[in-house]
Amino acid sequence: MWRAGQVRALCVFDKERIEYKTKVAGNMSWNDVPTCKEEGLDVEYLMLRAMFLPGKVTADQTAFYVDLFKKVAQTSEFKDYMEKQALKPIFLTGPDMVKFLEEDNTLNAQLMNEAGFVAK
Repeated sequence: MWRAGQVRALCVFDKERIEYKTKVAGNMSWNDVPTCKEEGLDVEYLMLRAMFLPGKVTADQTAFYVDLFKKVAQTSEFKDYMEKQALKPIFLTGPDMVKFLEEDNTLNAQLMNEAGFVAK
């Protein structure tokens, strides 16, 4: 809708501006859109997009898919997709991914409780 000129991007929910500088709508790129904090709003939220394997896979199976997705992430098609969707190019595996998931779970639980979405 932004590309079509039907809406105007006001702010992004990340702690930093989106790095993509290709013009998206008129003369604006994703990098031109300020963060919500820059606009005076205390809002920060990243939506998880990830690939998961089922439990009890072997180390070799995990290594195969980690290697496969590393290769996919390096293709021009994937990089183009990431930019067009304004997705943050982060690649996490193992303990780093677990840490992210734990922190994200804590944040989401806090937000749901504060919003009153959790039955008590």
